[in-house]
Amino acid sequence: MIRLDKFLADASLGTRKHVKKYVRSGKVTVGGVVIDDGAHLFDPEKEEVAVDGKIIEYTSEIYLLMNKPSGYMCSTIDEMYPSVLNLIDPIYRKKTRIVGRLDADTTGVLLLTSNGKLNNRLIHPNSKIQKEYEASLDHGLKDEDLAKMLSGPIQLDEDTSVTPIKIERIEPYIIDIIVTEGKYHEIKRIFKKYGYSVIGLKRVRLDFLTVEGLKEGEYRPLTTSEVSHLKKITSMEDK
Repeated sequence: MIRLDKFLADASLGTRKHVKKYVRSGKVTVGGVVIDDGAHLFDPEKEEVAVDGKIIEYTSEIYLLMNKPSGYMCSTIDEMYPSVLNLIDPIYRKKTRIVGRLDADTTGVLLLTSNGKLNNRLIHPNSKIQKEYEASLDHGLKDEDLAKMLSGPIQLDEDTSVTPIKIERIEPYIIDIIVTEGKYHEIKRIFKKYGYSVIGLKRVRLDFLTVEGLKEGEYRPLTTSEVSHLKKITSMEDK
């Protein structure tokens, strides 16, 4: 059971004080009945809540998969570019955090969740979560440069080396690359070391998650089985 005012506040409709005004105004229904008392207790899994006729979905945890478009930042606030949080329903924004970072010009698979522990495990280098990208280069990748990239660790600077799981030339200018370490600007730095500029970058997979069926800017909640699998691969099955 949960108080109505807490439920509405957790759904990011405002502070407790703000949502109490909503309730007193007679705009909130629980199970189809107008409720004007914020202290009203109910079971959100059995009774439907609506504000001004709009159903408020109940979720104890939030897991969203987005096909990130270009021109949005993986930030909780608007900076040089608008935040990707502008693309999701306001009821999710207060509790949702972005898993990792994609540059403003990078598109593709982006996960958002309210589960902070899962977030931390997914982005930790020790998790070895595969991240697959499609990189578009400013000129065709030479055989000798590809061979060097595949020969062992790639030294990005004095203190940083990376070892991609896979680097495959799809077309002369289009490269499929899989990494697990999540170093800062890792993909762009790998190709820059060999004299190439990445002019387009799309994350096509985060472990088992892809954006199949989602247009750029669209998102969807993860299914129960997808959430379970994420917890499994981060050793959180029972947590």
